[in-house]
Amino acid sequence: MDKYQILRSMGFGREISVKKVYNISVNYIKFLARNPHLSSFPSILMMEPTNYCNLRCPLCPTGNGTIRAPRGFMSFDSYKRIIDEVGDYLLNLTLYNFGEPFLNKSLLDMVEYAKKKRIFIRISTNGHFLDGREKIERLVKSGLDHIIIALDAATEDTFQKYRKKGDFKKVVENIKKLVKQKKARKSRTPYIELLFVVMKHNEKEIPVIRKIAGDIGVDRLKLKTASLIYHSKNDKRGIGDYLPENKKRGRYKFKEGAIIENKKIKDACKWLWVGSVVNWDGAVVPCCYDPHRTLEMGNAFGGNNLRRVWCGSKYTGLRKLILRNKKAVDICRKCPGTLTGSDTD
Repeated sequence: MDKYQILRSMGFGREISVKKVYNISVNYIKFLARNPHLSSFPSILMMEPTNYCNLRCPLCPTGNGTIRAPRGFMSFDSYKRIIDEVGDYLLNLTLYNFGEPFLNKSLLDMVEYAKKKRIFIRISTNGHFLDGREKIERLVKSGLDHIIIALDAATEDTFQKYRKKGDFKKVVENIKKLVKQKKARKSRTPYIELLFVVMKHNEKEIPVIRKIAGDIGVDRLKLKTASLIYHSKNDKRGIGDYLPENKKRGRYKFKEGAIIENKKIKDACKWLWVGSVVNWDGAVVPCCYDPHRTLEMGNAFGGNNLRRVWCGSKYTGLRKLILRNKKAVDICRKCPGTLTGSDTD
């Protein structure tokens, strides 16, 4: 199944309106014309319900404790302000960033509120809080379009090597309950995707995870290459210890223990013309690969709004810089998207 078939199976086309199409068309035309000045709205938005997490995954800046951003939870009132402002123009809303979104007790309220604007909504979770019949029923009824559940293992022992402080059996049972509830309601959504990030310690379990995914009945099993850009120097395991033996399952090339930077980087990135990231406290950054907020564009809360930041001088200046030389921006130079693909299957 290709990505377009997957989107159709999620019902993506149902969320499109004339206003949304016009907005993204204007944004994309500006990108093609290499015009950094925008007067529109983002068409894609990532909003961070929280940057707290219950797990301690070693390749995540939240999990390994290296994240330098303040910690907290987005309030429902602040969230509603953003949706009220840009919701009529949004095609896609991602409700996660550097944290476990279900730790925010208003998460399902957030989903339900945004669905009133006919926005396609995606969540990624570690699956530990998909518990309780009422919560699962509400999740299925909420209109959530796509849920990604990261498992990264087919056994408890392997699970504990990376998803530290987690509970493998609990997550598997929660996935089963979600699939069962979706089938019981004969619901098309949410599209349930099981994520398996391929690393050295789990690559031999790929045949087993395929069977588990098939037996449970998820909509898709996604095998993904590991990103090493947030590897901590305090980690006793070197970056090479995470790389799978099968080089086709990895996205990096190494020389003398170091990642070889990709020399073929495109001069521009259309993301700066179509999408943005709003962190839990309103801090706006241009990309999800900026956990430390090194390129903060402004704040969408308080006396400001997202459109003012999106069309402001900082964002315009960054677009100009990217058009001239993408390598001049550190997070762009190290972007996993400039390496080999993130999907291995």
